[in-house]
Amino acid sequence: MASTDSAERSGKLSRARILEIALDHFAIHGYRGSSLARIAAEVGISQAGLLHHFPNKAALLQAVLVQRDVRDLEEAETDPERLTDMDLDEVLAFLVRIVRHNAENRNLVQLAHLTAAEAAGADHPAHAWVVGRLEFLRSMVEAAVTRSIDAGTVRADVDARTVTNLVIAASEGLENQWLLDGGVDIVGSFASFADGLRRAVATTD
Repeated sequence: MASTDSAERSGKLSRARILEIALDHFAIHGYRGSSLARIAAEVGISQAGLLHHFPNKAALLQAVLVQRDVRDLEEAETDPERLTDMDLDEVLAFLVRIVRHNAENRNLVQLAHLTAAEAAGADHPAHAWVVGRLEFLRSMVEAAVTRSIDAGTVRADVDARTVTNLVIAASEGLENQWLLDGGVDIVGSFASFADGLRRAVATTD
């Protein structure tokens, strides 16, 4: 039993290390430019050992992307069950926390943007992730705006889809600028945008 437990722990540690190294490789080189052999070598295992955990490069990329999303939620200290139940103020606060976390983890941002650029074609293994991520973000923000309109905290004449597009454009656009120029204050800029948006759409007494 002891040897079995030890092997299981070793396997989990190896898998975690593979995901850690693979994230860096995919963030820097993209999916097509990354090599399983190079990833395995940096982990310190054979390519066959890597393939024991992940059957191919597509499966490894998909696992890396799932782990990225989990890390975002954990660092934002947000219950996934709450994501579809928040109002606009809560969604903006959540996104500010995400931006703050991403500002300390450049590779997470670079991974998402490089993957999105590569995965325009439906044949890319991350295409479904990129499309699903955008659709979920749109749905989350738009539902939050609608919920706030119904609650009377956002004006009835506010267009939920327009607000959604602006929120996504602000977060994605700031990240793009920051990737090119590390001096861009993405946290402060997005927080200021969120505050301005709150004031612009709020109902008046």
